[in-house]
Amino acid sequence: IPSHETFWMKDMLMPIDIIWIRGDTVIGGAERIPPPEPGTAVEALRHYPSPEAVDRVIEVRAGTADALGIQAGQRVQMLLP
Repeated sequence: IPSHETFWMKDMLMPIDIIWIRGDTVIGGAERIPPPEPGTAVEALRHYPSPEAVDRVIEVRAGTADALGIQAGQRVQMLLP
């Protein structure tokens, strides 16, 4: 069931891109999100909300979404082994 989701960068050590997906369509993304400064209080961490209700999210190394040309509205196919 799709829902609005929010991510934060607690304990992240590297910058990432977040790709929001509903069904088989990219809804949006947040690119090049930096890790928090060491010692940042949990209450001070920035939150990254989905632009709409989603049922999947992919986190990838920062710059990957741009390098692959990923954009809202594109269709995705996930192949599992």
